[in-house]
Amino acid sequence: MKLSQDRISHLSHLIADGLHSADLVDYRDEGEALRALKEAFAAVLSVDDEVDSHVRQMLQKQRKVVGSREWQILYDKYFREEMARRKW
Repeated sequence: MKLSQDRISHLSHLIADGLHSADLVDYRDEGEALRALKEAFAAVLSVDDEVDSHVRQMLQKQRKVVGSREWQILYDKYFREEMARRKW
């Protein structure tokens, strides 16, 4: 999934503010907390992109028609399996 830097920043701020307002965390350095959240988003999204590319290549080798019902079912199945294999 592709997200812009602005969207990642916005979501990071929402999460940081939500955790703080729910009294779940106290930040020693809010800037550092935001950087950590942004890095976490980037890591998750990069794994998602890698798995997406891998699964699409698998389906292309099987000559499945992109967007067909069979393609979507197999895509979902392979995507879940690959994410489980990577422990995500």
